[in-house]
Amino acid sequence: MSNTSWTIEPASDNSYTVYEWGVYPRDSVLAGQTRKSFLNSFETLPEATQAYPKADVMSHQVSAGNTVDHLPDWAMNAYEEEGYWDRLDGRDDY
Repeated sequence: MSNTSWTIEPASDNSYTVYEWGVYPRDSVLAGQTRKSFLNSFETLPEATQAYPKADVMSHQVSAGNTVDHLPDWAMNAYEEEGYWDRLDGRDDY
């Protein structure tokens, strides 16, 4: 997947939603994972495809599949948190 792509997906109210797809940046809790962002909604599919001709038309709603399993499962104080994220970045200069 390129850094940016688009999908048109059916919504539960029989309208169509356009999403932009990309990757979360390094400073995000979801860094490196798929980013799905709402762009716009339309009453009909032709309206959506006219506005976003490069978007892939989907027959269903697509999940980004994000997870937070990489986060610690305990509460940390500020000092522990700083050290935790520095280790994930490969830095040991703190």
